[in-house]
Amino acid sequence: MGRYDNLNKIQAMDPIKDHAEIVKIMVSYEFPWDFQRSQIEMAFARFFAGPRIAGLVAKRGYAKTHPQKRYDDTSILLYEMIKHGYDSEQGRACIERMNYIHSHFPIHNDDFLYVTTVLIVEPVEWNARFGWRLMCGNEIQAWVQFWWEISQRMHMKNLPNTLEGIKAFKTDYENKYVYNSPWTKDLVQVFVDLISSWFPLVPKSLINVAFRCLLDDKSLQAFEMQAPPIPVKKLVEFSLRSRGILLSFLPPRTTSGLFVDHPSRSYPNKDYNIAKLGPSDENLKQKIGL
Repeated sequence: MGRYDNLNKIQAMDPIKDHAEIVKIMVSYEFPWDFQRSQIEMAFARFFAGPRIAGLVAKRGYAKTHPQKRYDDTSILLYEMIKHGYDSEQGRACIERMNYIHSHFPIHNDDFLYVTTVLIVEPVEWNARFGWRLMCGNEIQAWVQFWWEISQRMHMKNLPNTLEGIKAFKTDYENKYVYNSPWTKDLVQVFVDLISSWFPLVPKSLINVAFRCLLDDKSLQAFEMQAPPIPVKKLVEFSLRSRGILLSFLPPRTTSGLFVDHPSRSYPNKDYNIAKLGPSDENLKQKIGL
């Protein structure tokens, strides 16, 4: 198998009709590490930068008391849909579970849309900065179509169906609703602590500065974090770009790197039940509001 065989296959496919298969190939085999970093980790950092979303998450308390499980459960819910398709038995179970969880939060439609636009845009922008190759037009169009279909099944209204429209909505939302608050500052520390727990031999201060190197100015302000020294930021970005260049010379991946195809910290035996992922019913039934 050649390094660009998957790309050639994707370019020969219909990005609308075949969007689910294109996304599965792209996320499982072409860029699995990059999607995990961008769509789960960096995207969730962006969610926490908005006080309306961060306030709901913080008041529920689940993310703070069970950060690793929340990370794993969210990854499973998203990537089960990518592995099996959103209309498969597993995919429908994931959407049903997410709709059930979200029904216990007073969430604005615009907040739902913002979360979805971040899930779409972050991997595309990460790829442009650090990917071993650029995503092709078919991949981007299929990626947008995949999440637009999910948005319909989650009863969201008015999600744009083009990347340009999605980026415009995301920028407008951030200009209005991303700013510092006690909730944003609290949750980002939970997030940094979680990442630090994965690397117990690495000083937390180094994890913190590496994380700050990947954030934009608006997120740094919302989290009340100082911008990293420019030489350190350039070093982190250089390291990630160098990784991408190195990967372009390596043989193609022949086994899936998708999160759900490997044991996770919360489910080392992969024995999770989709219908039980996320907060417990007891937690969800607690009344909260902003």
